[in-house]
Amino acid sequence: MRIISLLAAGVLAPVLLLVASLGHVDIAYASFHCVRIHAVMAGLNGNSSIQYVELRMDQPGQEFVALQPLEFFDAAGVLKATFTFPANVTNASTGDSILVATSEFNTAAMGGTADFTFSNANTTASNGGDPLHPVQSPGGKVVWLPGGPVCTFRPPPADSVAYGGATADFGTAAAALPSPSNSNALRLDNLNITPTDNSTEYALRGVSGSTYTVSPANLPADLTTPRNNGRVVLKLATSVGGVADVPALPSRPAAVGDTGGGSYGVEIGLASAGFALAAAACAAWLIRRRRTAHP
Repeated sequence: MRIISLLAAGVLAPVLLLVASLGHVDIAYASFHCVRIHAVMAGLNGNSSIQYVELRMDQPGQEFVALQPLEFFDAAGVLKATFTFPANVTNASTGDSILVATSEFNTAAMGGTADFTFSNANTTASNGGDPLHPVQSPGGKVVWLPGGPVCTFRPPPADSVAYGGATADFGTAAAALPSPSNSNALRLDNLNITPTDNSTEYALRGVSGSTYTVSPANLPADLTTPRNNGRVVLKLATSVGGVADVPALPSRPAAVGDTGGGSYGVEIGLASAGFALAAAACAAWLIRRRRTAHP
C-alpha cells in the first residue's frame, strides 16, 4: 500500500500543481488574440458597398495581427469570405483599434481612411460571397480567430458577433443590421476581455458625425466608431429625412447686379463710392503738385 501511495503521490502532485497554477492564471497574454470585435457596418444610408469591421485591443501589445483570419458568415452559418491581415499595425495600447473596410468606405469617410481595405489580394470568397464587400446583412456573423488562440482559457473563437438570427458562439444573436442601411453600426458597448452574450453586449449605435483624434488616456473609454489605428475617429455623413449630410460649401458672394434685397449689394455700392472719392482726391492732389512745380 505504501508503494501505491507513493506512486499515486508522484503522479498526482504535478497534476495538482498544474491545476493550482491555472487557478491563478486567467489570461493568456499574447501578441494578437486579446482583441474584440468592436463594430460591424454593412451599409450607410442605403449604400451597401460602404462596409467596415473595427477590432479593439482589450490588452496591450496586440499589434502582431499579420496572417490572422477574420471570417464572414451569412445568417444560415455559411462561410462567405475570409479576410487575412497582410501586415501588423503600429499602435498597440489597450483600447487601440484596427479598422478594415471597403474602398467605398474610404471614399465616404472624412478625416482619414481604414488601416486595411478588402481586396482580392487579402480576402478570399467562399460559397458565392463577395470578397470586396464581405459583411452579410441583415443577418450574419463575423468571427475573429476561429481556431484560437483565445485571450482567456476557454474554447475558441477568440471573439465573434452574430446578428439578425444567426447562431451565436456567445449567448444569442444581437440585433439585425439595418436593411436598407442607415447610419447605424452594430457596436460593442464594453471592452471586456471575455465575450459573454452578443444580444446584451452589442447594440445598434450611430456612427460618428465628426472627426477627431483620441488621446492615449481615453482609448479604452471612447467607444465612438469608426476609429483607425492612427487613433482618428472618422466621420461618416449621416442622413436626415433621407438626405445625406454634405460638407458645407462656401457661400457665393452676390453679384453686383443681384436684386435680392440683401445688404451685400449696398456694401458693394458704398465701397465703389468710396473708391471713386479716393481716386478723385488723388487726382486733385496731382494737379496741385504740378501747378506748384510749374508756376
